[in-house]
Amino acid sequence: MHKILVKCNHNPLIGRIQINGSKNAVLPIMAASLLSNSPVTLYNAPDLIDVHLMSKLLEDLGAKVNFVYNKNYKANHILEIDCSSVSNHVMSFEVVSKLRASLVMLGPMLSRFGKVKTTLPGGCNIGKRPIDAHVSALETMGAEIEIDGNNITAAAKGKLKGKKIIFEKVSVGATENIIMAATLADGVTIIENSAIEPEVLDLVRFLKKMGAKIEIEDTRITITGVEVLSGCCHTIIPDRIEAGTYALAAIVTDGKLELEGINLSDIGCIANELQYMDASVESRNSSLVISRRNCSIKPIQVATNPYPNFPSDMQPQLMSAMSIADGVSVIEENIFESRFTHVTELKKLGARISIEENIATISGVKSLSHANLYATDLRSTAALIIASLVAGGETIINNAHHLCRGYEAMLEKLNSCGAILS
Repeated sequence: MHKILVKCNHNPLIGRIQINGSKNAVLPIMAASLLSNSPVTLYNAPDLIDVHLMSKLLEDLGAKVNFVYNKNYKANHILEIDCSSVSNHVMSFEVVSKLRASLVMLGPMLSRFGKVKTTLPGGCNIGKRPIDAHVSALETMGAEIEIDGNNITAAAKGKLKGKKIIFEKVSVGATENIIMAATLADGVTIIENSAIEPEVLDLVRFLKKMGAKIEIEDTRITITGVEVLSGCCHTIIPDRIEAGTYALAAIVTDGKLELEGINLSDIGCIANELQYMDASVESRNSSLVISRRNCSIKPIQVATNPYPNFPSDMQPQLMSAMSIADGVSVIEENIFESRFTHVTELKKLGARISIEENIATISGVKSLSHANLYATDLRSTAALIIASLVAGGETIINNAHHLCRGYEAMLEKLNSCGAILS
């Protein structure tokens, strides 16, 4: 998928969309399967490029991975992973160069096998995401890590040692890496200023099912190392970013979507911002119904920050919605310094957006017009689709291959609710 054609029919999106398991939760959990010599089964797994890249990474190390497709609809698949035969410790450059999440393999590989060779990871180009926090924390625990150009060689003499780790800056990936490394370490590890995103907490639930000893108090995580971890079954939490994306699609088209498989507690502050926009967020058993309360969208002011604040992964999509809000909105991006690349493309559609350092000011317009667009990353692709749904005429989105990294069957799901995408 390199191009997406969006035909604006000015019809509201109406229907039901099944929310998949979280991309940002399943990837570190797949990496954590390396910590056990017994099989694990993951339910509610999404069918995404990044999931299959992580599967390939595990298989190249010697693991057995089986992806069991749910034939009924595009969601809720099953992943079976057996890492009992892992013998290789060199991670594939071809895969790592495409997968940012490969970095969270460092912790489990060092903890169980005591060595790993890899390269600096790839992924979306949304700014610098340094690995310093990962490296320094693992070195504090006794790992010896050498970085030569893009190559990373890490080893531990004996077991890693439990230590107190204080992160200067909240990092989801570094928190996940050290939690996994600490599960089989010798002694107690305490992580201060840790990330507490729902995806991190899902990893903790998975590890505790395997037999890990982990306690969480505010942003302090305490891990007491154990000798071995067992296999288990685990259901991946729903994807709050996917749900938020479809919710905004419903709002911009003045439609009504029922998002199945997710609750209000799952999307937290995303729901708060939707309500500030004057959207209706209605709970129905294990689903949410999203619609617009009035004829116009209210402007908002929001800043991205670590959980429980508004997530950076929703910022581009929110900006698309604010482009047609009734008034001036302000979005402050505090996580990634290069996450305004979608602004140039939204302006091609007629959006009025100005940027000053990390702050975007969006003056809502009454309508957008079609254009030839270029996506730069996963979330910008989703943002451009949202805007194109209400941009008169036919819009082409180039470089749309990013979409399959984080959204399963998005075109099919939107088309089932009245959109025209191909």
